Amino acid sequence: MDVDCFKRMYRMIDYQRRLCMCDVCSRYDWKELTGKISFKQLDYLMLIRLAMPCNLQQVMTLTGLSSSAASLFVDKMTRQGVVLREQDPRDRRNILIRPGEKLMGLLNEIDAELERIIVNELRSCSPEQIDELERSCALVCEKLEKINGESSSR
Repeated sequence: MDVDCFKRMYRMIDYQRRLCMCDVCSRYDWKELTGKISFKQLDYLMLIRLAMPCNLQQVMTLTGLSSSAASLFVDKMTRQGVVLREQDPRDRRNILIRPGEKLMGLLNEIDAELERIIVNELRSCSPEQIDELERSCALVCEKLEKINGESSSR
């Protein structure tokens, strides 16, 4: 398998996602929210959103932030109303972080913009190519979800 091609594809999609972040954040609708958080903080939020609701340890693992930096990050995001804290119903000592409504709206709009760009670029593909892409994407997701499931249960 040509892993270099796969990594290149991932980097190109991530680059396009970051361009979408810039584009969506610059729109009038989101200036109120994005004026309160930095691009790097938004990038951290994009990293942890799949794990949300998550605890501080997961934030540290996914972002690479130290314990104190992750705590400051979550505190600031909570004060800004970007994320919410709630007690874990399974462990009262554990505090979970979940996205606020405004953050989910922003992330959904970024995703929609990225989807629009990808769909537009794939319009020239044949139905067979689209089927092949869908099967390939499903396989990669299945394998990565298996890895992620195994690592989260450790």
